[in-house]
Amino acid sequence: MTRVLIGGVMAGSVLLGAAAPAFATAGFTGGDLVVYEVGTSGGATPSSTSGPVSLVEYPTTGGASVFSVGLPQTTGGGNFQISESGSATFDGELTLSADGSTLVATGYTAPVGTASITSATNTPRTVALVNAAGTVDTSTSLSDTTTEGQNFRSATMAGVGQSIYTGGGAGIGLTTDGGTSATYLNTDNVHDAQIVGGQLYESTTKVINQVGTGLPTSATPADTTLTTSATKEPAQFALVSLTGGSTPDTLYVADEGNNAIEKYSLESGVWTLTGSVTADLVTGLTASVSGGVASIYATDAVSTTASFNTQLIGLTDSSGKGGSLTGATVTTLVTAPQGVSFKGVAFAPVAPPAVTPEVPSILLLPLAGVVVFGGATAVVYRRRRHLA
Repeated sequence: MTRVLIGGVMAGSVLLGAAAPAFATAGFTGGDLVVYEVGTSGGATPSSTSGPVSLVEYPTTGGASVFSVGLPQTTGGGNFQISESGSATFDGELTLSADGSTLVATGYTAPVGTASITSATNTPRTVALVNAAGTVDTSTSLSDTTTEGQNFRSATMAGVGQSIYTGGGAGIGLTTDGGTSATYLNTDNVHDAQIVGGQLYESTTKVINQVGTGLPTSATPADTTLTTSATKEPAQFALVSLTGGSTPDTLYVADEGNNAIEKYSLESGVWTLTGSVTADLVTGLTASVSGGVASIYATDAVSTTASFNTQLIGLTDSSGKGGSLTGATVTTLVTAPQGVSFKGVAFAPVAPPAVTPEVPSILLLPLAGVVVFGGATAVVYRRRRHLA
């Protein structure tokens, strides 16, 4: 594996309470990348104590950030505060809703500076929804006893106004925007939850599963495992089609346990490992496909001894369905500044297409006259005669 560094570019993290640069655009740009970041540029080293969260946009070619949204650090206006551990390995697995309209992030309803935040009891867990304009909705704060006291790592949904699936130590939960509790569909120790092609998937401490059929709403949907025992501890993943079909035929996995990005190919109905590249402590991952070539982006660390991830990396897989990922060149696109940890990564949201209301057609016929009945007026039209 070859690794390339682009110009030693440092991340331009922007968080609430910090001075924001004058970005050229207001809102996210479709096709760019968004990284879930914890901490303050130039601040203290990220740790298990909660830090501020921002969703920071970068071009896929790397370089300085071009837009950033800081998540609320105080509760008010219908939104709850949200903070996150800077060092919890699998927390902050950012996802993009299945319709591409909304970033879905998770955290803890607690002030910045809360010690050992992931194990804090009596601390609600927060879901953040952020649209293409950068509008933030953190009205979902889950305080049920099943959710509290467990790592709260990820969430996803099909689209605006749809149910929210959450993933964490308590399993796959089901709630709604503005909800205060979740109904649990399983008890798996979940890292990442995603919806692909109308189907719910999860990564757990050991495997990646298809959860039930479609989008289950009641317990307990059966898990169908996709990965093999070769995968040690999967985090984020991407299911794509390299052949142009509507059904995924390729799976890319951020396997933190193996310090690798792995590729699985669907061959005769069986998911088979077809190569990997080294990526130390990799957790965040997303991918896109154009012309059968996959562009893969991930967050990883500078070494296996690091305490948290600080790099956004990219690589290209042109080997096609069933081809080997081994040997692909990995490029370091962005390096976090002191005081910031990188967690999940997703593509930037795009606004859903506007719906144009239908305008009723009105047929005006020749006016025959106006008749007045005791103050009420009736307009009489002449009946149109159709000639044979």
